[in-house]
Amino acid sequence: MSPRTAQVPVSHAARRDGRAWRMALAALCAAAALAPSGASIAQTTPMPDVKAWVKQHDKNGDGTLDRGEFQSAVIESFYFRDKNKNGYLAIEELKEASPEALRAVKRKSSGQITLQEYVNATFRDFDAADTDGDGLLTAEEIETYIRKGK
Repeated sequence: MSPRTAQVPVSHAARRDGRAWRMALAALCAAAALAPSGASIAQTTPMPDVKAWVKQHDKNGDGTLDRGEFQSAVIESFYFRDKNKNGYLAIEELKEASPEALRAVKRKSSGQITLQEYVNATFRDFDAADTDGDGLLTAEEIETYIRKGK
């Protein structure tokens, strides 16, 4: 199974630890919504503690997030957001989501996306943030992505 489609079990404790991820996603959403002309997010929303978020989800301790570590964080986020536990995220559950996740749900006539669609959307964010193309995200790359509001 490729890292893009691997299933990662999520424990109750892992769901509780999604606060930093939610903060990062909130900033991504704010960047997309509040800075459509490319204005800096720093002018509208405080920058989340991205370094702490990377450290929390960096399972191998190399200071970066690989696709597997990122996917685990995304899956935790999905289950945290799925308030009614129906296995879908509706637009109401994506108030603070990444730009690609919002685009994915808006393209669906049902107005909701599955876990796989959510993961695929956030991997597009991963690829956009991975400016050096090494398959790893640094805190600096994430911060730059948030500031640009992509």
